[in-house]
Amino acid sequence: MPFFREGMFKADCDVCGVRFDPVQGGVCTVCKRILCRTHLHGSLARRLKVTLFGAPAVCIYCRVAAPRDAVGQGAAR
Repeated sequence: MPFFREGMFKADCDVCGVRFDPVQGGVCTVCKRILCRTHLHGSLARRLKVTLFGAPAVCIYCRVAAPRDAVGQGAAR
């Protein structure tokens, strides 16, 4: 009896087009794109900050484009 099965819902990454389980990726709070975990978080450390400490889920592109203090406030580009 499998305890950990793949989810039945899938999404396509808006950047690379890969089909993924939305639990592993998500939506950027700034640009509102659906992204796989690679394009949303970029690294394991960032993913842990979002999951465990409640940091905003901001994609790698919006983090580079926005100033550091504006990312936490949900400022648009």
